[in-house]
Amino acid sequence: MNILIWQTAYLGDVVLATPLIRTLRKTFPSSRIAFVGRSFIRDLLRGLDVELITFDKGLWESFEIVEKIRDYHVAISPHISARSALILFFAGVPMRVGFDRSELRWLYTHTVRHRWELHEVDRNLELLRPLGIKNFERMPYLSVLEEEKGQVKDKFKLPEDFVVLSPFSNFRLKEWSLEGWVELVKRLGIPSVVVGTERDRHRAEIFDKTSSLNLVGKTSLRELMAVISLSKGVVSCDSSPVHIANALGIPALSVYTATSPDYGFYPLIGDYVKPELYCSPCSPNPKVCRTGTQACLSMVGVDDVLRGLERLLS
Repeated sequence: MNILIWQTAYLGDVVLATPLIRTLRKTFPSSRIAFVGRSFIRDLLRGLDVELITFDKGLWESFEIVEKIRDYHVAISPHISARSALILFFAGVPMRVGFDRSELRWLYTHTVRHRWELHEVDRNLELLRPLGIKNFERMPYLSVLEEEKGQVKDKFKLPEDFVVLSPFSNFRLKEWSLEGWVELVKRLGIPSVVVGTERDRHRAEIFDKTSSLNLVGKTSLRELMAVISLSKGVVSCDSSPVHIANALGIPALSVYTATSPDYGFYPLIGDYVKPELYCSPCSPNPKVCRTGTQACLSMVGVDDVLRGLERLLS
């Protein structure tokens, strides 16, 4: 049997889909299992026992991938977009499983109830029940080689013990105030390393004036994973480093602003702090503040984060 997992969303979403790979591989050890995702899956999922098919959502690429996946018998799609439903339908995959809140959900042969009260990992695993699967491999998993750890340790001159701080997100309303992060660095009792992407390099210059090691925009994805794997813990906004850390066995503390653990993206290993506001939570991926105040961005206090980190490291 040829089985396809379709998740073309963000980095963190793909990490939280790795239990699908692990459960399917354990249940159907002789099956061909493939994962469709954006190009970053080549680095992110390296070392996992799954065939990787990259898809960056280009127009002509959409036609090409229809042909690439025609010989699959089952498609599991945590992604809820209309494009996903259409491509799987036109590819003629006989069994197509998606969520009941998916766009064009009638194009799936089987739909599963999307339940916000579940962690994203558990929501995704529910998609396997139409295959008769009841026993799940729940923990996300990523692989980093010891050689990669040694390379980043030497390249970036990492401290022996440190925590990773990840202040940035694809959605600004997910970001705790930079002033809060700077104050956190000042009050930490352990060295810290700040991470992020190239697009956040300018904003991250504020950390150059602190004791933290600023690696924003300086690491590849594999290097980021290796840095996280060497840390004592990760403090992050509601973003992918939380899930990367957990998939590497590292505890994480999520600092929530507009989003909430109620949406099911909280750390499986670790803890979280969240604001107490009448308008909270806002949405899973908020783009505009509904009240115009953006009060949630500074509502969580540094003391709250420090207490959470203390729980994490103990």
